[in-house]
Amino acid sequence: MDTNVIRQEVETTYEKVKSLAGWAVDKTVVLTITSYYVTSEREFDAVSLNRAMDALKSRTGWLSPLRGNLLPMMAAFLNQPGTTIDKEVDRLFAKQQVLKGVGFRNTIHSYLAALLMTNEPDLYESEARQAKKLYDAMKKQHFFLTSDDDYAYAVLLGKRGANPVEHAKSMRTYYDALRSEGFRSGNELQWLSQVMTYVHIEFDPKLVSRATEVLAYFKRDTKVRPVHYPMIGFLTVFGVADAELQNIVELTLFLEASRPFKWNREMALSIGIGYSMHTLTENLGEATVSLATSVELILQAQQAVMAATIAAMVASSAASSANT
Repeated sequence: MDTNVIRQEVETTYEKVKSLAGWAVDKTVVLTITSYYVTSEREFDAVSLNRAMDALKSRTGWLSPLRGNLLPMMAAFLNQPGTTIDKEVDRLFAKQQVLKGVGFRNTIHSYLAALLMTNEPDLYESEARQAKKLYDAMKKQHFFLTSDDDYAYAVLLGKRGANPVEHAKSMRTYYDALRSEGFRSGNELQWLSQVMTYVHIEFDPKLVSRATEVLAYFKRDTKVRPVHYPMIGFLTVFGVADAELQNIVELTLFLEASRPFKWNREMALSIGIGYSMHTLTENLGEATVSLATSVELILQAQQAVMAATIAAMVASSAASSANT
């Protein structure tokens, strides 16, 4: 892993994305899109991304959850090599309509969840219903924490076809065990508890111990925030060794010194982990790679959505103050 090359790629891609996205798009969203291109080792193509953004805008109204800060992010996710953007947009809306039909609300998270569904139209309905069953079971375990930001995990993990009640109970067991080990309560810990069931749904106390070790490892040298919890879960369930964690730390520290991360140091760790995860999955089986890619997408998307939400709240607060 050549940290100099990666840093240069991040800085170059960041400037290109920022130029395309404009000043109105939150910086963390720009960094998320940058991370998506760099960690997947794809060349940023402004013309292609613009085309994808236009295709999405042509299908949405001004009040659509796909508009605003998150439009370029969704366009980047859809703009895959070897695909036709109009077909990808049509497929996204078709999947999202099926999710709405089974009871998921019309939010940005239902579109993110739609990205994780199979591309086989005959399976849309069954996948959506299985996801809704798991989501409802999760809601019974954690009524106040479970919301639309859990839709994507419900779709991804629902594909396992496990008993949704038992699956959700395992998530809750992980949540309580991890909280007792020092992880902060909240949505991010819930996402971590969901990731912990990613390979095997049965509760395994060894995974709790390992997740705690990974958290402590990163805390020694980097800026760890709850937003990183699901990433820690991913590293845990894939059995990533300390030697690779050290590589992540080294890349993170190198990126933190880069200008794009001056006020977003926590994003450096996100990109460090994302790059490592992509590298680790290159030699895995096709099915595992598909799942790993889906989780990478969820983690990056959640950071962008959280950033956009916070930015909107700050802007609203500032406007309210100006009018008083």
